[in-house]
Amino acid sequence: RDEQLGALQEENELQRRKLQEEIAEYKEQSKQHSLTIVALEEKLVEAKQQQKTLEEERAALLAELEGFRGDALKSTSGAQPEASPVTEPHCCLRKFREKLAAAQSVLLSKEAIIAGLTKELAETRARMSDMRGELSEEQKVELERNQSRVKCQERDLSLLREKLSQMSSLVQEKDQALKAAAEELSNAAFKPSSCQLRCSLGEKRLGFLFQDPMLDLANLGMKCRGLRHEETIQRQKEGLAELRERIKMLEKKQPSAVLKKSLEPLVVLAKDLPEKIVQKMGLEKEPAPELGTKLQAGKVLGHVTNRGLHGATGGAASLEMADVMDLGEKMYLDVVGALGSLMEVKELSGVQSLRHLPLEEREKAAMQRQKDLELLYKKIRSLKSRLERKEEMLREYETSMEQLRLNQVSLQRCQEEMSKLEDEAYREAEEKALLREALERTQLQLSQERRLLQASKPHQV
Repeated sequence: RDEQLGALQEENELQRRKLQEEIAEYKEQSKQHSLTIVALEEKLVEAKQQQKTLEEERAALLAELEGFRGDALKSTSGAQPEASPVTEPHCCLRKFREKLAAAQSVLLSKEAIIAGLTKELAETRARMSDMRGELSEEQKVELERNQSRVKCQERDLSLLREKLSQMSSLVQEKDQALKAAAEELSNAAFKPSSCQLRCSLGEKRLGFLFQDPMLDLANLGMKCRGLRHEETIQRQKEGLAELRERIKMLEKKQPSAVLKKSLEPLVVLAKDLPEKIVQKMGLEKEPAPELGTKLQAGKVLGHVTNRGLHGATGGAASLEMADVMDLGEKMYLDVVGALGSLMEVKELSGVQSLRHLPLEEREKAAMQRQKDLELLYKKIRSLKSRLERKEEMLREYETSMEQLRLNQVSLQRCQEEMSKLEDEAYREAEEKALLREALERTQLQLSQERRLLQASKPHQV
């Protein structure tokens, strides 16, 4: 598209230059013709004035001739003709004849001048008609080309508008999906926050990894309302980048390792509590190492039984240990439930307490929890891949939006050039109309002068 637009722009520039050169030549020719027409009009005015003066002189001479003829007739009718009065009228007649001959020669010269001027006018008229025909053909060709270009540009513009509408609909769909996800995340953000008050260092780490992206996305979804598409896209990119980094951190920490790290504080508490209780009660410290070895050798996911603790430390220790285990179990269940609700995983069957389960069922529940963690890990990986795809789509949308902007700018330039060409063509048409009017006026004046000359010829004869 960029190459096609560049080629169209180059062609438009070349044609615009050609049209400007032709218009400049046409203006120069029109100026020259207008000057010649003005000179011819001035000459015609002078010829008319001279013709009027000659006609007046001729009328005066004719009147004088008639007066002399009347005097001659009166003189001949007298009784005594004299020699001197007879010779005087003959001399006057000769003088008048000489004057008439001079006037006729002047009229003939003026007629020759007028004939030359008429020939020049005919030649200029022919040249103007030829130029007018040539310019009309060229203008027709240029108009056809411009019309074809305008049609092509309108087609491109319609295609670009369709693409823009499709992209805007896709962006709206993505905005709606992001808003829905942000609302879900904001609704689900309260569970991890409630668990975080009761968790230890491991649970704080998990809460930090999952709660902050949810709050960021919720705030992002609330801020996206009423903003422009570019700002929303930029902020979505930032949020997606942060979420991707945190998902990478989760990938580094395997689900089993995360679970072990989250349950390590429970093991430490289970080790430390019996020893402190025995010291306070004044008992021997021998059962404490046995209990520690049992907790280390036992499976961390719930194999420590309430019976062993009760037999080792007594009633108070068993109650505190049961509270600690209940707290850890509740924390684990809350964290896994929050993750399942966030990831929309409904197949989590290990979300149940291990307190009142026998040993075999506890082992099965531990295996089921391991499967649930692997399923959550897969869901997180799929979410990461989806986020990467959305980022790629957003990049493609941005590039297409930039391309659409450039195309709109180029179309606006082409439309401005077309409007300028139309204005120039309108001006040329006005100039042609003015020239035609001037030529018609000169033709009328020449026809009138010819009629006057034709009317004056019989009087001269």
